[in-house]
Amino acid sequence: MSRVLLVNPASALGLYSKSKVKVAMTKAPFIALASLAGALLEEDHEVRILDLIVEEHPLDAYLQQLKEFRPHYVGITFATPMYHEALHLAGIAHETLPEVTTIAGGIHPTTLPRESLEEGNFDLVCLGEGERTMVEIASGIDPERIDGIAFGKGDDFTKTPPRKLIENLDDLPLPAWQLHDLSRYRAPHIASRDNPVGYMETNRGCNHHCLYCSQRIFGHEVRSKSPQRVVDEMFRMLDMGFRDIHIKDDNFTADIETAKKTIRLMMEKGFSAPWALPTGVNVEDVDREFFELAAAAGCYQISFGIESGVPEILHRVNKDQTPEQIRNAVQMADDAGLETVGFFMMGLPGETEETMRRTIEFARSLPLTYAKTTMTLPYPSSPLYKLVERDGRILSKDWSRYNFHSTSDVWQHENLDWKTIRHCYALFHRRFYFRFSYVWKRFWRDLRMGQLWNDFKAALSNDWSG
Repeated sequence: MSRVLLVNPASALGLYSKSKVKVAMTKAPFIALASLAGALLEEDHEVRILDLIVEEHPLDAYLQQLKEFRPHYVGITFATPMYHEALHLAGIAHETLPEVTTIAGGIHPTTLPRESLEEGNFDLVCLGEGERTMVEIASGIDPERIDGIAFGKGDDFTKTPPRKLIENLDDLPLPAWQLHDLSRYRAPHIASRDNPVGYMETNRGCNHHCLYCSQRIFGHEVRSKSPQRVVDEMFRMLDMGFRDIHIKDDNFTADIETAKKTIRLMMEKGFSAPWALPTGVNVEDVDREFFELAAAAGCYQISFGIESGVPEILHRVNKDQTPEQIRNAVQMADDAGLETVGFFMMGLPGETEETMRRTIEFARSLPLTYAKTTMTLPYPSSPLYKLVERDGRILSKDWSRYNFHSTSDVWQHENLDWKTIRHCYALFHRRFYFRFSYVWKRFWRDLRMGQLWNDFKAALSNDWSG
């Protein structure tokens, strides 16, 4: 059997370090690596997970693991801004262990496998959903016979046929949370009720087709775990030491009846830990009963992918929702007693300064507990990237600059300069948080919950300037 080291780069959390609401950054074990490790352990491979976001000296910790564990395979997962860091880590693995096989996984190498291999530091790319692919790689099967990988460079570049997605998610092995030291993970009070926070998935895939979305690992046909599997997994996470569960699906309510059945089963089984939906639900897929059930079952916070308050902009980016639907959904969640978080974007296709200001005022008009915005960025895996590239408006492919909280001139907007977009990005947060009605409401909430001092420190720690 093989020894496999799975690595999460140190900057995986740093992507959010320039956010205007960076105090909400949560340190939690990465579910993708835990799921891969679970599949490998089930086949008797020896596995370690090295999460560099919790290491004070990431490179030293990495080298130590390479020398002590001496893995046969090093798998590194990364998104676009971490590309160069991941290449560096793969190069270190080869320098330390010349016979090691390095594997790239995640959204960026899945989108650009040839480029990811061309530098020479990676030997293989695991394309898309990786549990079964990684098991076959670690088992020493001839790469030519493994679906869903890429290898070689130049004229020798080979991309094997796509691997079929796992139809029944209940067949997935349980995530290997036992490979993490949970004492090293902490989430701020803004984003949690207790520590440590554990991430989990109840489904894979998204039933929407937003223009800016870079999700392509799991596709657009939603596959759900059974309610029994989900609830069993949640209780197991508590047994392993998690105290707060964050469901990280692309859209928990994509199949709302399954979501409701899951919540009802949680209540029936007496699940008592706090839980939240931090990655956003679509306002088209929810109803009042869902919010009331969620609140009754211990959900305390739910997020919405709102993006814009302007109908024309929502239509332009294939966001099939209206401002009226958004307002109704947020109001229903607020009525149910849930904290509400709104995600917005500045500089979407078709935007002008006037539409961005309309979105800011729309955000202020909603009963949101928190609001966050990013600057629109065309990641290579998104339909938006293909559109912008076709028009000759991609200005840089230095992937380290692709950060939606600090992006500048990596692409050219059709109407706006980056000074204006950055100004509205900063203005959004100042206008939303620094208004008397919000501060007053927040003051009494914090006083009631004993969080007044924590929120005061959080406000001081942010850069609210433009």
